[in-house]
This record gives sequence, C-alpha cells and structure tokens, in this order.
Amino acid sequence: MLVPKFFPGTAPCNHADDSLYKSGYPQSMFQGRVSTIFFAIGITIMVGWLFYVGKDIILPIVTAIILLQILYAASATVARIPGLGQTPLWLRATLALIAVIAMLFAMTRMLVASLQNLVPSLPVYQRNLENLFAAWFPAPAEAIADPPQMAELMSSPQGIFDRGTEAVAKAVSEFATRFFTEIDIAALAQSVLASLTSFGGFVFITILYASFLLSEITGFPEKVRRAFGSDRESTDTLNMITRINHDIGSYLATKTLINIILGVICWAILMVLGVEYAALWAIIIGLLNYIPYIGSFVGVAFPALFAVAQFGNLTIPLIATGLMTIAQVIIGNIVEPKMLSKSVNLSPMVVLVSLAIWSSLWGIPGAILAVPFTTILMIVLARRPGTRPIAALLSSDGNV
Repeated sequence: MLVPKFFPGTAPCNHADDSLYKSGYPQSMFQGRVSTIFFAIGITIMVGWLFYVGKDIILPIVTAIILLQILYAASATVARIPGLGQTPLWLRATLALIAVIAMLFAMTRMLVASLQNLVPSLPVYQRNLENLFAAWFPAPAEAIADPPQMAELMSSPQGIFDRGTEAVAKAVSEFATRFFTEIDIAALAQSVLASLTSFGGFVFITILYASFLLSEITGFPEKVRRAFGSDRESTDTLNMITRINHDIGSYLATKTLINIILGVICWAILMVLGVEYAALWAIIIGLLNYIPYIGSFVGVAFPALFAVAQFGNLTIPLIATGLMTIAQVIIGNIVEPKMLSKSVNLSPMVVLVSLAIWSSLWGIPGAILAVPFTTILMIVLARRPGTRPIAALLSSDGNV
C-alpha cells in the first residue's frame, strides 16, 4: 500500500507537488512567495488609491520635497561663486530658493499679462479660423431636385467619388460651423486664467513647505541616526537619501537648463516669424518639455495652432512648426543625452508606463514628476537584496 507524502500541516501532494518536494523546493516557501506577491499588489493598489484621493494634500508636499532636491543640486552651483564656496549648505540652498522664487514670480507675471492681453483679441482669431474653414470647406450647393438614381451612380465611378467628396465636405462644414458657434473661446481663456490663479496658490504652498523642510536640513542626519539606532542601517539610509538627492536633483536641474535653452530658441523663432505672445508659448513649451517623449510635441502644437488663428493661413504656421520641431529633435537627441548622461538610468518602456500611471493619478503634475518618482523607486528597490532584481529590470542597462 502506497502512503501519500505529507508536509506538516498541508494536504496530500499530487505529482507536481511531489516533483517540487524532490527538487528541494518546499511547498510552504512557494505559498509564501505567492502570498507576498498578492500582498504587494494589494498594497500598491491601496497606495495608488490614497495618492488619487489625497492629491490636494500629498501633491504640494511631494513637490516641495522634489524642489528641495533641486535646491540641493543648485547649491553646488552656488558654491562655485567666489566667496560662497565655504558657506553652509543651508545658506547656499536658501540663496537658490530665493532665485527660484524670483524666477517663478517673473514667469507668473508674464503668463498673467499675456493671457490678459490675449483674451480681448480672441474674437478676431476666431473669425480668422471661421474664414479659413469656410475657404477650405465651402458650403455645398443645394440638393438637386432629381438626385441621380443608384443605377446611374453605379455605372459612373467618378459620380460616386464626386458624391462622396460632396458629402464629406458638407459634414466637415457643418461640424466647423457648430464648433465655432457653440465653443466660446473667450470663456475658455477666462477659465484658463482662473486656473492659473489657483496654480499660484499651489506654488505658494509648495514654497512654504520647502522653506520649512530647508530649515530642518542640517539636523536631518542626526534624526536618521537616532531613528534607526544601528550605525549600519542609518548609514545605508543616509547613503540612499544622498543618492536620491544627487540623481533627482541633477536630473531636474539639468532638465530645467535644457528647457530654458529650448524655450529661448522657440521664442526667437516665433519672434522672427511675427507670432504674437512668443514669450507665453516659449514658457509653455519649456514647461511641457518636462514630460518625457510626449510633452515636446504637444508644446509645439499650441503656438502652431495659434499661428493658424492669427494669420488665417498655413504658411507661417508650417514654417514655425518645422523650425521648432527641428530644434526639439536636435536638443532631444544630441544636447539632452550629453547633458543628462547617466543621471536617470531608466528603461524607456518603464518611463512610458510610469508616465501613463502618474498622469492618470495626478494629471499634468503627475506626468512631470513621473521620471523622478520612478527613479526614487528604483533607487529604493536597489538598496535591498530581495528587490534588487526588480530595480535592475526598471533600469536601462541593469546597473543599479
């Protein structure tokens, strides 16, 4: 009589379990790993739900932490200024924060002034678009009293093509007419201006949080040592935080410089071509360029569409789009890789997935912060032997 094999506290093994047993792989270990995976998935879903629900509270705090990392990287640049090399870190970071506040204040004033001047001119641009659509898709003639019979159409392919073209032109013309009569562009611009005002409040709260975090930067290492107790654990944690500050700060500081260069180039192109509010579109292009892969092309679309409304033709808009696209390609494929180097060692596919996840949670701010968040996650996973393989899979070359 055959006696079935049992593990303590488990059901009888089948043939698959028997092979696991013979290979030295305990069933309890397999079940433990499966449970760990399900727990990790559940915790991830709960954290994602928390981030989505608590967006208004969490986003300013996270942005302040990211801003602090930028200041940490900028303080190294301030240290190169003669006379400031031996100053404390908090003083250099404070000077960098003052410079950031001044830049944000100037940029916000420019955006508000541009939008305030843009709103009264919107009816003119709307009429230019209506005239352009009317020239492209003229209203079709009245229907013929005796439409051609089906047999006549079937015997003449050219007649079928003409009738189809006429139907498409009529549908597009009706759509354009409805669009420009039902969409109030002026009201839309007013809502954008109101959103910009609320964004100013968000920036104020973020800077306030960053200021308080900056005041605690000098005593933070001692807090970590007392929190972990063990010298080894505290040292590992401080090293991880230092690497996060270095990688994220360097990436964002360098990316900001790249975006400023791109914005200045696009501003010069738009100014030469006579596109109005060139400074506004340059700022939008620079901000959207923080979003990987997608932001650069979306940023170019705004001034291109506005140029169509301003000039009422496609000549200047196509030239502007071509020149700005060339600038985007050169900076994105030549300048940016050399300047960023290995600051962010993320797989392009991982960047796209994180972009989709964070933009669905937090919208445009989440899309901008997708790369920093994923980089922080990769660094944290790389510090533990059990999760280091996951960090290697997130990286671009496997070196973590």
